[in-house]
Amino acid sequence: MKTEERVVEKGTPEPLALLQEVINTRYGRTRPDDWHSLEQLRTWLIEHQLLAREAPLTQGDLRRLIEVREALRGLLRGNNEVPVAPEHIETLNHTAKHAPLIVQFRQEGPANLVPDIEGVDGVISFLLGIMFTAMTDGSWARLKVCSNERCQKAFYDTSKNRSGRWCAMAKCGSRVKARAYRQRQQKEMGEVK
Repeated sequence: MKTEERVVEKGTPEPLALLQEVINTRYGRTRPDDWHSLEQLRTWLIEHQLLAREAPLTQGDLRRLIEVREALRGLLRGNNEVPVAPEHIETLNHTAKHAPLIVQFRQEGPANLVPDIEGVDGVISFLLGIMFTAMTDGSWARLKVCSNERCQKAFYDTSKNRSGRWCAMAKCGSRVKARAYRQRQQKEMGEVK
């Protein structure tokens, strides 16, 4: 598993950027899922150097990765002070039981948690290791899910006070605020009559 430099949205540190990319393989109501099929998943994992070309991949693997992705998205809602659904915690805890990690020391830089297993189980272990490390170094709290329910894209909050709520204010923030304004106006008009 490599954590090469990749083009990411502003400020997301590596390797947390990879977790952001995983979550953003699906977001929004109209955007297609990048992991729609087994072939698409295989291509995505190989392109991101997470899976060897010859590694087996099953429909069950696809299902498990999608469950983990959505559980991670659910956990990120907590970074916006939204209660995390118990099923997301259960999924991650169950998955973590089967995701062996070991500490790998390096000549330079800090030690890393790395998978002690190959294949899709190794991919899941790697992702959980990134998540755990981000939680311990404090960067996890800045990775959030857009508060626009129609979007739910993962973004890295670069605001000084960690108060970001939208993946992009010009897009999602403005739409949600305009929708809320129209609803208030309609409610007030209904009360006036």
